[in-house]
Amino acid sequence: MGQTVGERDFRALWAGAGFSQFATRMTAVALPLLAVAHLHASPFQVGVLTTLSTLPFLLVGLPAGAIVDRVRQRRLLIWADLGRAGLVASVVVAALLGGARLIQLDLVAFGAGVLAVFFDVAQQSYVPQLLGRDGLVAGNTRLTATTSVAQIAGPAFAGLAVGLAGTSGTMLTIAAGFAVSAALLTRITAADTHREPAARRHLAREIREGLAYVSGEPLLRVIAISGSGYNFCCLILQSMVTVRFVAQLGMSTALASVYFSAGGAGGILGAMLARHLADRIGRYRLIWLALVATGPFALLTPLARAPSGLWLAAGGYFIVSAGAIASNVVQVSLRQEICPPELRGRMNATMRFVLWGSMPLGGLTGGVLGATVGVPAALWVGACGLVLSCLPLVVSQLRRPVTAAR
Repeated sequence: MGQTVGERDFRALWAGAGFSQFATRMTAVALPLLAVAHLHASPFQVGVLTTLSTLPFLLVGLPAGAIVDRVRQRRLLIWADLGRAGLVASVVVAALLGGARLIQLDLVAFGAGVLAVFFDVAQQSYVPQLLGRDGLVAGNTRLTATTSVAQIAGPAFAGLAVGLAGTSGTMLTIAAGFAVSAALLTRITAADTHREPAARRHLAREIREGLAYVSGEPLLRVIAISGSGYNFCCLILQSMVTVRFVAQLGMSTALASVYFSAGGAGGILGAMLARHLADRIGRYRLIWLALVATGPFALLTPLARAPSGLWLAAGGYFIVSAGAIASNVVQVSLRQEICPPELRGRMNATMRFVLWGSMPLGGLTGGVLGATVGVPAALWVGACGLVLSCLPLVVSQLRRPVTAAR
């Protein structure tokens, strides 16, 4: 039996998202590795670089939702990828003209982060148009699994590329990934709908509507509170892991990238198990139980005190990521189900603002802690905080189902 138009369009979106996520994951690891290995950046400078890559979620996350609700979302996805390809390619040009500088890596990280905000919010808002409500869990499982595959391949390839191909080769590969994604997204044939100009209102009012919806919905509110703390602590860890492994323990960039790839492998496992676990123990219960059960394994990362300890840290990150992704697949699908279609962009942007807006603060905190009390202490703060961030979910009424949007 042939595929429906919606299924074919989703496959095009899925393929494009795969290349885009691969390039995004490469960028997230390659920029700090280039900064440490080639530009000899300090712990604080690496923290700033990490902060700038996620700061846009805090600065433009809320307006992005209102804009996504107004524009043609497929077109926005394509232009976001093309923009990131151009930004990354600028580093190649600089390298050919005499060498990239840390300030350029900072600017590329920030600019790519701005475009990532719009891409991610638009994608989450666009998926229901292609699949409908009944296909959301299956579709989000495939997208999340693909993201996890990219989290394995992207960091591993970034580590090898930085060590073997240098700045130009690494950045050229990333730019190509974004460009291929944009080309694949052009194959979607579904109507690229948008709100009519007459229906538009003040941007500030629409942003307030998104904030009010999230804060007034018990499920979304507790996920936002707990997830914000979880991501804050994750970025403390991730901002200092590269410094710890490469600068302090003397690992190669390729070996250090094993840690991030292990997280991607755990994410694949979590995505594969999410639907089965949700059916067995309940979707609402899985959201909090997956995080509570796996969070303590983050404590294995600061225990790595020699190159051989990488495998212990990577194993812990594998388990932590499996739990986080299993929880994420279910909660994203529930968010899309319960939210009215006209609010999806603003709801997704508001959630991104709260959930990801804490990440630049975590990256900066990691840099400050690494420069003041030391990198090992910063890793302990991040790991312990990650475990404690799950408490709001444990004491919440998350077990009680909420009413889907009518």
